[in-house]
Amino acid sequence: MRVQDSFVPGWHWILLSLALTSLYLFGASSHGLLEPDEGRYANMAMEWTEFAEHDWDEPVLSDVGHFDKPPLIYWVTGTSFLLFGNSELAARLPSLLGAFLTLAGVALLAWRQYGERAAWWSVLVCGTTIHFWALAQLLSPDMLLCGFCTLGAALTLSKDKGRRGTLLWLLGALCWVLAWWTKATASLVPLAAITAAILLTRRRDLVSSLKPLRLFLIILALGSPWYIAMMLRHPELERFFFHRELVGRVTGHEDGREGFPGFHFVVALGVWLPWWPYLSEATRRGFPQWRSLPWKERLVALPWEAVAALSILTIFSFVSSKLITYTLPALPFIAVAIGSRLGQIGFSLRQWPARTTVLTFVSLFAISLSFPAFEEKLGSNSSLRKVVARARASGADLMILDRYRPGAEFYFGESVVYIATKSIVQVEKARGQAPGLHFLTPGDLKDRIDSRTGFFCLVQMGDKLQPWGEKLLKKYGEGSTPESFGAFRLWILENESRLHETLPRGSSGR
Repeated sequence: MRVQDSFVPGWHWILLSLALTSLYLFGASSHGLLEPDEGRYANMAMEWTEFAEHDWDEPVLSDVGHFDKPPLIYWVTGTSFLLFGNSELAARLPSLLGAFLTLAGVALLAWRQYGERAAWWSVLVCGTTIHFWALAQLLSPDMLLCGFCTLGAALTLSKDKGRRGTLLWLLGALCWVLAWWTKATASLVPLAAITAAILLTRRRDLVSSLKPLRLFLIILALGSPWYIAMMLRHPELERFFFHRELVGRVTGHEDGREGFPGFHFVVALGVWLPWWPYLSEATRRGFPQWRSLPWKERLVALPWEAVAALSILTIFSFVSSKLITYTLPALPFIAVAIGSRLGQIGFSLRQWPARTTVLTFVSLFAISLSFPAFEEKLGSNSSLRKVVARARASGADLMILDRYRPGAEFYFGESVVYIATKSIVQVEKARGQAPGLHFLTPGDLKDRIDSRTGFFCLVQMGDKLQPWGEKLLKKYGEGSTPESFGAFRLWILENESRLHETLPRGSSGR
């Protein structure tokens, strides 16, 4: 049922589009890549562009095959690098693309069911929610996944008939397939939640439009070939895919990511501000009337979008691997549920929704403006941008890190090594795989330094140096002091011994 189908002036849409685009672009280019996720995805996208060294369909991280995710996010990000060069903005364009796909899906979903004004408000609510705003300007597969799932849902639920309806459904199915190619089985959670929601609320018209079983089979048929090809090429990936990536994320992932059972619900209360309290209040006001309905009518009266969002959170609550980003695919459906109610309100600065909008935009712009001052002070998530800029200014041509931070290669290039870090090798044989290029033992490091001359740098995380680091400073940095960059300490060192060894006797070296 349409709550209000009044016309929205075109300039309202233009203004909203320009405001959201400015908000996302401003934040996407203002700060360095955050570790470890942004650094890892940017690293792998750059490796993909090295077509002569690696197979284009095998994801590579720091010159090592890395198969945690399907390759679409790396292909899209790598294409962005080829088109626009290596920059923070180019790295984050896939997330911006995902954000606009999501908003397009939200607009279509709300417009078809509740009218144009509800669509406008739904887009505004979704686009200015803290969680959506943040992930729209961080390189991650989650926003691209959200975009494909939301637009896929809107297209497959369009209820159009005939040739047009078939075409829209097929386009929606393609979006769901691309969601699988972005993050594999995580794409099935929104599909399962939407199916459960429309069945629970007895929306038979939506069930017949969605065709969930047919859609599921198409996703598997078109989404599985990459996995099959990789397992045929690297048989050891069979256990990796099924045990670590499928079963492991449900029963306990080796990377940790633990949380309490209601983790995603509690997270949503914080990151879905400032709009969700309105839906809560509207629910509280309408509860007595809803409760007076017969049981079957109560189910029909439930907003299926809100039920779908809560179902997504519930399903992920049964998964042992807990991440804040998992709540994102639920947000567009909550936005539609809120927008369908705000559609009954005109946009006036005298009313609270307009004032909330203005305050939200000002606050988010202010955060984006101030964030670069804190980008290296976020602990394990800190950016290396300023550290690398200082290292380059010193003339260093080798960077040594005591922790694995793949973003260092994005900023510094191939001359980055990690000492005594955990092996990331997943397959034994892959074209161009060279773990010894970046992952060294302390003994390997000594040989690497002794074979060269000039300045190099050591990046230390934490307060205490490893024993190999102390030996390094004693030999090459006697009397030197580190520069502090938030979570990092930067030591500029120099190897002169090899230069002296190669000089002729009696030479002063000048």
